[in-house]
Amino acid sequence: YLAAKFGDATFYPQDLQARAAAEKWMDWTTSTIVPAFTIVFWGLIRTAPELRDMAKIEAAIATLEKHFDVIEQTLAHQPYLSGGAFGFGDIPLGSFAYAWFEMPIARRPRPNMERWYQQLRARPAYQRC
Repeated sequence: YLAAKFGDATFYPQDLQARAAAEKWMDWTTSTIVPAFTIVFWGLIRTAPELRDMAKIEAAIATLEKHFDVIEQTLAHQPYLSGGAFGFGDIPLGSFAYAWFEMPIARRPRPNMERWYQQLRARPAYQRC
């Protein structure tokens, strides 16, 4: 809604295929990343160390690693999830990328995802937050 109401044609494409591609990543993040990410974040950050279920947390990290393979492959062929330019499809996963890269966990290197995240961090709106 906000992208449609306030975004320009670059941020909210008028081309239906381009818009659907960005919407796909919004839905994908919510349905695919959020369940496992919630386990990791709440398990590691919001739970006292003595109460953590490390087997559950490690299983969720493994699930996220598989999901992030999809992101890595996608970003190998385009600079943003939304396509050739930053768009509303990048925002949902970008919110989780911050915590993913800052959490005290071992993670596989993902040069494309890391590049994408650095591009998000360089945006003026990101730096203001």
